[in-house]
Amino acid sequence: MAFPVRRPLAALLLATLCRMPGAGAHPLDPLSPDEIGAAVAVLREAGRVDDATRFALIELAEPDKAEVMRWQPGEAEFRKAFVVARRAREVYEAVVDLAARKLESWRLVPEVQSGLTSGEWLQAGRITRADPGWQAAMRKRGYDSVDDVACAPLAAGPAAGFAESGRRLVRVVCFAADADGNLWSRPIEGLVAVVDLDALRVIRLIDTGAVPTAEGNSGWGEGAETPRRAVAATHGFAVAGSEVRWRGWSFHYRMDRRAGLVVSLLRYDDRGRKRLVLYRGSLAEMFVPYMDGGPAWAFRNFMDEGEWGLGLASSPLAPGIDCPVDATFLDAVLAGERGIALTGKSVVCLFERETGAPLWRHSETATGAYRGRAAVELVLRSIASLGNYDYIVDWVLDEAGAVRIEVGATGIAAVKGVRTRDMREPSAAADTASGDLVAANLVGVNHDHFLSFRLDLDIDGAPNTLVRRRLVRDRAGGRSLWRAVDEAVRYEGPLDADGHGGAELWRVVNPNITNGLGQFPGYELRRGHSAGSLLAAGDVAQRRAAFSAAPLWVTAYDRGELYAAGDYPNQSRGGDGLPAYVAQHRPVENADLVLWYTMGFHHLPRPEEWPVLPVIWHRLTLVPYGFFDRNPTQ
Repeated sequence: MAFPVRRPLAALLLATLCRMPGAGAHPLDPLSPDEIGAAVAVLREAGRVDDATRFALIELAEPDKAEVMRWQPGEAEFRKAFVVARRAREVYEAVVDLAARKLESWRLVPEVQSGLTSGEWLQAGRITRADPGWQAAMRKRGYDSVDDVACAPLAAGPAAGFAESGRRLVRVVCFAADADGNLWSRPIEGLVAVVDLDALRVIRLIDTGAVPTAEGNSGWGEGAETPRRAVAATHGFAVAGSEVRWRGWSFHYRMDRRAGLVVSLLRYDDRGRKRLVLYRGSLAEMFVPYMDGGPAWAFRNFMDEGEWGLGLASSPLAPGIDCPVDATFLDAVLAGERGIALTGKSVVCLFERETGAPLWRHSETATGAYRGRAAVELVLRSIASLGNYDYIVDWVLDEAGAVRIEVGATGIAAVKGVRTRDMREPSAAADTASGDLVAANLVGVNHDHFLSFRLDLDIDGAPNTLVRRRLVRDRAGGRSLWRAVDEAVRYEGPLDADGHGGAELWRVVNPNITNGLGQFPGYELRRGHSAGSLLAAGDVAQRRAAFSAAPLWVTAYDRGELYAAGDYPNQSRGGDGLPAYVAQHRPVENADLVLWYTMGFHHLPRPEEWPVLPVIWHRLTLVPYGFFDRNPTQ
């Protein structure tokens, strides 16, 4: 995986420099190396884990929201670790009280598969390359030696029939060596090994016949730059531990193994009033289904967050390329699969930037008067490298009170090996049924990206209301026009504006207080890319990622409901996550509510996106609407 690590000895040395549990950390701080070690030690002392146990997750068990809001610096902490452990082919959940050094809970979670680990990734490749059946299939393709063949285990998706049921599986595809180092450019098409990670063997081969391997199509190293060194800079922001302050804004951040960046306690200092906007925000799942129904592709409907984890996939950021040279680069500590603290160097960056555009301006023609102010933003960034794709995730703040979440997709598109080299060949129509030719013998397969963001907005406090503001046609003064009609959402569920031509706005307000104009303070969620899934509702892939069917969901707050596709999407058959949450039909009017926004886009790869994809940006924005009495930059 991409997360760079310090070896166990170095991690232990690092731990001696970090605080012990209860030494004054913020309740939402990530676990320290000491705390990770303490959690594992408590489980060992209780006889619950052994050397063969693998940890899919060791991270902060977030305290109750009320406890966090009451906490003051210097007070005793309530630090706990949440653990997902796999032992003897069973999955267990544990909560460890770190201050008391005791096991608070331990329970079996039946019939689920925890997320995959980097060790399993490596192991699956070795198992495949050693399998006699796979070797024979490779010889038929002209590979007498497989020394230069690289194999990439992919999440298996749901079991295909009784023979796969209950097994811990990955499906392994392989690639011929490429002189430019582009692993993904020469797929050995039509051959997939189904590997049982518990039995340590290949249980089935999918072999649809040999296809010519692409030649001379990669070249992705051309034009690559050497990262420049960071230089000392004067910043307009301050970082103290995990808290950031900038021009009226303050927030807390951490890196989680599964969700990646988590932003909490986002506040705006409004003339001395530190007003809460967002209690907690994070990416809650990522669904990437490919539009090829062939045997070697039909299973490729990935849940990248739940199957692998975004935090551990975070890659080090290069000054001058990934982030500005003068950015502040931040490390992160996460727990590895063996319960050892791993340190990712420079996996988060923070920087202030001038946009080159005005924040506001006006030129008065009658008098020649001019006033304006340059727009400056603060950006918190991480980049997860998940196999062939890289996802840039930015949290962006501006001085006018707006919050943007921007996602940039880059990396190398997944390609399918085909016989066609030129679209004028007879084979072209059949070979490009699921995508377009991006290079000779390579089709970029059409696919979708659906990212669910969990946004626990607490506008001036937890009790909030989601308002649907519909723009409806009307007539007045002898002409047609439209009027805004507000409707409060009373119960949790999905929302879709498509039935109203998209003429619907979503605003979260606090109905218990008013601004200086007598209005309820609020924030409007402005959609960027919110394409919906085109998959049939009964399709197993769609059932697993039901959140992708609607651009917005609202639920009542529950600190245990963190993931849009449920806690264990690996090899699941669906029904978990948001469909189960909203089935409770809890009230959300003037209540502690959570928004789940689906950022969706259809991707039809172009030749210009090969061999490496120029960044494609998508965004959503939270804009103050009655939160301030006037422009806060005035």
